[in-house]
Amino acid sequence: MSIINSFNATIGSCLIIILIAVDFLRKLNTDRFQRKLLIIMLVSLFLSSVFDFISLSIERTPGEKINKILYYTWSVYLIARNCLYYFSAVFVDYFAHGNTARTKRLLNILVAFLFMYCFSIILNIQAGFYFYISRENIYLPGTLYSLNILLSYIPILIIIIDLGLITRHVKRSQIICIIVFVFLTAAGAALDIILRTTKFIWPCVTAAMLYTYLFIIRSDSKTDSLTGMENRNSFNEYIKNLYSQPNKKTYTFIMFDIARFKEINSALGHLEGDNALRDLSLILKGCIRNTDFSARLGGDEFIIVTLGTSDVDRMIKRINETIDRQNKKQNRSYQLYINYSSGVYTKDSGIHIQDFLDNMDIEINKYKGLRHDDIISVITADHVIME
Repeated sequence: MSIINSFNATIGSCLIIILIAVDFLRKLNTDRFQRKLLIIMLVSLFLSSVFDFISLSIERTPGEKINKILYYTWSVYLIARNCLYYFSAVFVDYFAHGNTARTKRLLNILVAFLFMYCFSIILNIQAGFYFYISRENIYLPGTLYSLNILLSYIPILIIIIDLGLITRHVKRSQIICIIVFVFLTAAGAALDIILRTTKFIWPCVTAAMLYTYLFIIRSDSKTDSLTGMENRNSFNEYIKNLYSQPNKKTYTFIMFDIARFKEINSALGHLEGDNALRDLSLILKGCIRNTDFSARLGGDEFIIVTLGTSDVDRMIKRINETIDRQNKKQNRSYQLYINYSSGVYTKDSGIHIQDFLDNMDIEINKYKGLRHDDIISVITADHVIME
């Protein structure tokens, strides 16, 4: 009966893994680095559950060949399981911080640990310090079994530390997703350690992966693929929720666009135009609080919504100072400047929010191409420098 239960759990997990992988590979607009990490996790999860089932199904079967096969199947299972755990830590770090350079540094460290662990597993086949297979072909813990458990669950500790280091710009929904992922994985692992089984970990980890995947898909539909900011769909949802709330809170809306953005595009090309959009999005995200909302509405238009009015002037000043610091570095073939328009909105003002936003849009469009007239475009054979 236990083999049948294990088979059902394995088949269920594998089918979910395959469906996630097939669907995810069809989505070409997703983050490539995130895609690679998730695919590695899915493959590791698939191999772990399959080799775990194979090992359990042939245990206690007499024969010398079975004894050798069990050593190899358990070894592959442990390596695949640790690949899953370690790459999960890398995935969560990237999911939380969105910093490729930071995550790749962590990846290099954990891959080094994985190589050392794989080497120790190969040694274990002869020495049996992590586990050994008895003459009755039963998996039994070795003298360093506790060390094996510790090495396996270090990534969970890394994820917990990551949660403590998450910056103020990480969305609450992302934090909840990470907590659910950690809870399901840790719960399955804890039950297996206590009960000395592997029946619970795979359904729990598969559920965690499915939840994370659904979160990613939902987030992608509300994320601007170029800048990583919220998009117009997300903004519309935010406005709908704001308008439906029974409160009289005051909100400040600040609408931005890039001064002379068409000149950057026409003189330097759309790749530099894309860089300008990314630059501004990073600056805006770096100058707001986690309670503020920011989005790219389309083209070179961005918006920030903040509760109250007290910190708006300080925020604008911080944004302009950050732009000035970037311009002084002269890392780009253009200088970045912004136009902006701000307005205060309350539900009891008697103005419909769409009319309020239309007025802001009209106001900011008055300044397109008119502000920063002291900026001179110097055209060379290769590029344009905004001075």
